[in-house]
Amino acid sequence: MKREYKKQVRSILQIVVPLFLVVLAACNSSEHKPLLPTHEVTDMAGRKMLVPDTIRCLYVNKPGSILMYAIAPDLLVSRSLWMNEGTKKFLTGSYLQLPYMDGSVEEIVKLKPDIIISSFNINPKTRDEADKLSKKTGIPVFMVEMDMAKYEPTFKILGKLLNRQAQTERMTGFLHAYIDSISVKAKSIPEKQKIHVYYAEGGRGLNTDPAGSFHSQILNVVGALNVAQTGVVAGQGMSAVSMEQILLWNPDIILVWTGMNTSMTTLQYIKSDNLWAKTRAVKNNKVYQIPFQPFGWFDRPPGTNRIMGAIWTAELLYPDVYHFDLNTITREYFDIFYHHSLTDDELAEVLHPDPKQLKSQKSSNH
Repeated sequence: MKREYKKQVRSILQIVVPLFLVVLAACNSSEHKPLLPTHEVTDMAGRKMLVPDTIRCLYVNKPGSILMYAIAPDLLVSRSLWMNEGTKKFLTGSYLQLPYMDGSVEEIVKLKPDIIISSFNINPKTRDEADKLSKKTGIPVFMVEMDMAKYEPTFKILGKLLNRQAQTERMTGFLHAYIDSISVKAKSIPEKQKIHVYYAEGGRGLNTDPAGSFHSQILNVVGALNVAQTGVVAGQGMSAVSMEQILLWNPDIILVWTGMNTSMTTLQYIKSDNLWAKTRAVKNNKVYQIPFQPFGWFDRPPGTNRIMGAIWTAELLYPDVYHFDLNTITREYFDIFYHHSLTDDELAEVLHPDPKQLKSQKSSNH
């Protein structure tokens, strides 16, 4: 009996093992061929494509990286954002172990994702780029809008695509709880009462993203006026401006970007420079470091990090209009969008990167 049983097992293995190896080879082949049943979907650009019924892994471009980390961090095949050591404690260990890549076609193909998510402003140029990327990689490219005003439909369509509706509903609930009220109240701010803001970038603050740029969209959302009316530099932002021009704009408030580090050298330069000292903002001690952990709250990447950035900016510029409890809301945001529960020390760190400005902010705003 035992001998007969072993013969049967051996016969079964002779059939099953080759089949398994065929499947394994297909999974690891350079040509992407979904092994699972597929169905047709339509992305936010109106492009139709076939995707697996169950998406097991995905690649996302840099602008959409924080968005996808919020929705489905376990499906990501790579990370595309540079980070400093202080950033890592806010992110999951499994995400930090993912390979870092710059998004080349060769690297994407090597990772074999089931789908590529492209988050950007949808227009004929970006549609064409998505089509070309899909053709080069053999992988469907699903486009979603990056515009802050379209976050809700973006969350909804991705929740359905990835079967993560419960998570995207939490994210949408956060929008309704806080961003909806900003949109309503911003419209009630009279033009003459709008605060004039300069968004300072670059080592000496002489670069900015002007009105009309998606990099400075938060200012429009909260009802502020971006003093920079220079041309938008297509594809990269950070328009160069002169000190003479900034003195003519004479902003009420200066918001400062850190770059991809935590040194805050731009803030320090603006506060100590003799020419910057002539601006209304510096004279009135209205120069503020934008929070930047785990990624900039205002911009770069222009992703869902801007949701918390809009709340922070609204409360900073118009505390008599918005009345947000930033401590409570920040904890809620990190729980939903970063899957991280902030400690008291971490809360203080992310909200007040420059502790010196906290005291002056309280005294000047209240």
